[in-house]
Amino acid sequence: MCGFNGVVGEYSPDNINDLKQKSLLIEHRGPDEYTNLKLDNIYVDFFRLSIIDIKNGSQPKSDLDGKYTLFFNGEIYNFKQLKDELNDKGLDFQTNSDTEVLLQIFKTYGIDGIKKLNGMFAICLLDKEEDTTYLIRDQFGIKPLYYSLKDKSIYFSSEMKTLENDKIKISSEAFGQYFRYQFYLSDKTISDDINLLEPGHYLKIKNKTGQINKIKYFDIDFLSHSNSTNDINDLENKIIKSVEMQCFADVNIGSHLSGGIDSSLITAIAKKFKKDLKAFHGYFPEDKKSYSEIEYAREVAKHLNIELFEIGITYEDFIEHFKDIIHYLDYPIVGPGVFPQYMVNKFASEHVKVLLGGQGGDEIFAGYARYLIVYLEQVIHGSINETQINNHIVNLDTVSKALPTLKDYIPLIKKMWAQNLFTDPTTRYENILERTIPNNWFSNDLLEIIKDSKEIFYNKMNEINEKSLINKMLHFDIKYILPGLLQVEDRVSMAHSLESRVPYLDQNVFNSAINLNPTLKFGQGVLKSPLKEISKKYLPEKISLRKEKMGFPVPLNDWLNIPTFKEFVLETILNSTFANSDYFKKTEFEKSVLNFESFDRSIWAILCISEWSNKFSKLEIK
Repeated sequence: MCGFNGVVGEYSPDNINDLKQKSLLIEHRGPDEYTNLKLDNIYVDFFRLSIIDIKNGSQPKSDLDGKYTLFFNGEIYNFKQLKDELNDKGLDFQTNSDTEVLLQIFKTYGIDGIKKLNGMFAICLLDKEEDTTYLIRDQFGIKPLYYSLKDKSIYFSSEMKTLENDKIKISSEAFGQYFRYQFYLSDKTISDDINLLEPGHYLKIKNKTGQINKIKYFDIDFLSHSNSTNDINDLENKIIKSVEMQCFADVNIGSHLSGGIDSSLITAIAKKFKKDLKAFHGYFPEDKKSYSEIEYAREVAKHLNIELFEIGITYEDFIEHFKDIIHYLDYPIVGPGVFPQYMVNKFASEHVKVLLGGQGGDEIFAGYARYLIVYLEQVIHGSINETQINNHIVNLDTVSKALPTLKDYIPLIKKMWAQNLFTDPTTRYENILERTIPNNWFSNDLLEIIKDSKEIFYNKMNEINEKSLINKMLHFDIKYILPGLLQVEDRVSMAHSLESRVPYLDQNVFNSAINLNPTLKFGQGVLKSPLKEISKKYLPEKISLRKEKMGFPVPLNDWLNIPTFKEFVLETILNSTFANSDYFKKTEFEKSVLNFESFDRSIWAILCISEWSNKFSKLEIK
């Protein structure tokens, strides 16, 4: 796990001096070692976080004849198997690092070697014979990679902050998507001249001319028919193997333990391979029990006989660290859970250097209540019109068993069904994902930009060709929502020089999970049904049979009753560059919040964009 910042193409000494200064902004990604590479048409700064083969794993790595040189951020989990494969071809190795194996994979198979990799990675590969640079990002977007075209050069980096200028032109497309959904639907970042390389893609760059080709090497491929050879046992074995591979490191390893199914199962399996495994749990000791899963985390820790570190989090922590969180994120995305994640990782970094987590479990195992809400509406409509038949994966006769899961979502269901009841699934899904913000807070120009995002959503959703409705929703989430969650996962761990690993996003686990028969995946509307079935072998019933899903709720509503916290929120917003721009109706906002008592996602969205905007003296939407 590391970070790099570089340029391909024409550059001057002044360009390099400026780049080197900006590289210091990502030093936290790799405090163990700094190196750089300077050639005629490429310069790269590299910061290493040493995890595997600490003594010999330095980068860059070059092959003996000098054809290939590479830097990379991440881990190749199947590097031992790949090393055996290359040994059989007569290749010898000088180190025990995955970097050397990665280099030899490209030397042996060329760029197609990407398809052999199981891991998380952002790679900078130099082919000196072809005078070509490849920038490669992993299949799911676990590791970040940004790039920007400036004059005759391509600047690239592990974090967007090194590519920014003092003046920013905001991408209208991304800005609208943020306010409507708090995630993004394209490769445009919030800065118009900075792009995010999409998951499963690579750039092929001609060093002298700057010619760029973007190539997709991976796409999500759900089962297209009802027959599948995959079953729950196959999935379980794949998860065990993934956890085993991701437990390999030359440093201490720990685990996130929320008390939910995802992280609890990962922790239970990891204990088989790491007897001294430490677990970490964040909670709010001064707040209501409704915000806490501590009893579940303690139950799992007791059952597994592992050490549990309990990290108490308060509203003072929010005030102290919020500015830093937005800085490390690069730009606002997703919800308030980023705050407790940041605090847990901050504490954990004092004890371990690698943390295993359950990210991706909801997206590939159908864990969100919104999936059931969409199906509930469909089965009621189908039953009324006598078009719902018993062999559907969810029907009115079977869905009743899953309905207690929706107890906490009754206000949302009331709101949605008050209008457009029995609408088409795409419209309903868009309505669920939309984060409603009062229109009178925004200028007319910004309202139009936000409105345009809906058409983009429809286009993206309708491009997905899946026969099963659950697969269509999962496909969308994996492609457009999961990368945002992984951005948070990467930033809040790397902010503390901590490597975060996500075993559910192992390629083999993913393939097994998404290609389960839909009746196994979402039978009777039970959320995360495959994981719940597997967890019965590893976890106490109190955990494996849990019906409610909490995520990582933050007691922001309760904190609004604390004058210091409320003052912090209002001052952060009202004094910001965004609030004082032409796009925000500050007076209307102030009228709205005089008596507000609910810290909902609309306030969160404005708070985050406000703090982010303070990096710039003026905002201009392009």
